[in-house]
Amino acid sequence: MGNQTTNKQLIVLFLASFVILFIGMGLFPILPLFAAQFGATNTTIGIFFALINASTAAGPMFAGLLAEKIGRKTLFIAVGALGVPALLLLGQATALWQVILLTSIVWFSGGLDLGLISIFTGLYATEKSRGKSFTLMALAGPLGALVGGTTIGQLVEWQGYELLFSALGIFWAILPILGILVLRDTKEPVPAESAAKTRTETRRFGKTFYLLLVASLLSSLGINISRLGTSLSMQSLDFSAATIASSATVSGLISIPVAILVGALSDRLGRRGFLMLGYLLAAGGILVLSGADQLWQFWLAATLTMVAFSLTGAMGSALATDLLSSDELNRGMSWFNTASSAASVLSFASSGYLLDMIGSQTLYLLAATLPVIAASVFELPSNLASLKQLRSGNKATHAPESSAKINNKVCTANC
Repeated sequence: MGNQTTNKQLIVLFLASFVILFIGMGLFPILPLFAAQFGATNTTIGIFFALINASTAAGPMFAGLLAEKIGRKTLFIAVGALGVPALLLLGQATALWQVILLTSIVWFSGGLDLGLISIFTGLYATEKSRGKSFTLMALAGPLGALVGGTTIGQLVEWQGYELLFSALGIFWAILPILGILVLRDTKEPVPAESAAKTRTETRRFGKTFYLLLVASLLSSLGINISRLGTSLSMQSLDFSAATIASSATVSGLISIPVAILVGALSDRLGRRGFLMLGYLLAAGGILVLSGADQLWQFWLAATLTMVAFSLTGAMGSALATDLLSSDELNRGMSWFNTASSAASVLSFASSGYLLDMIGSQTLYLLAATLPVIAASVFELPSNLASLKQLRSGNKATHAPESSAKINNKVCTANC
């Protein structure tokens, strides 16, 4: 497949990501206000966010399974179309359970299609451009936050939620249209017998991939506590819907050039270092949030969190693709995306309750440790290898060995 076709497909995938994240990122800061109109408390809002993100987690899980049976393109179109009526009906909701159900459908549709987009990107991107390709997809997050935060906040204050959700339903219809008209799959769906054989033969991905999953889970826990905590903390200080949405606008505006720069550098300098940077920025953003009471402080916390969200998502996906063969992408990327979504469920389910029980500052300080632990977990094999190499060097000082044996030890420790 030529470079021109590949680039065209990556642009299509980016546009699809933007549609999903424009709506998801734009709605995220004001959903607590919308739910509060139906009598939701902080604890209830946390449960609400946990439920809709459980739907997001279910999306990538089904993406890997169903793509092998009915084909990635068909699945993308069908599930993308599911979000249109759900958004249109949200504007007519009269009870909280309706809001939760319809939002869950939208989040499931978006989560599954984002999972498929990750798989498509892994198939189309070459090893030398993989960091740039996944950063392009991650760029849809801050860009969606920038445009969505501005547009959605203003629409709510101008005409209310009914017009907002009608407009978003029409915009979401771009997804199945893109799928029908311009999205191409790279190969035919795998027959059920072959898929079962592949799952049997490649049920283990390797230690590094599993460590990446654990690190992704931990960092996503902290990042999502910060994302929801920003909205809830601003709401408790009586900021308006437009002002709360501005946190998404500002964070998106600043994150875009950072994401572009990282995408250009990561394929040259390596992805692991930028992933570590993302973990540290996440911890910094949560620490800023723990002491925030002014608008600029919330903007700073949201910006650090958004940059961390983009970096960890892009670099984590690129590293996961590096570690997986093309036959493992459907299943492996589904696992990777599910880990992040599962973290969202856990963080949102506990955030509202813990805010009421232990207070915001204590919660945020505890959450700030999670990305640091994530970095430690993922770097543990490298640190152990370095320690092993150092010990081998010390032993060699006292008991000389052949250069071939020493070189073999060094290679084993570093590879």
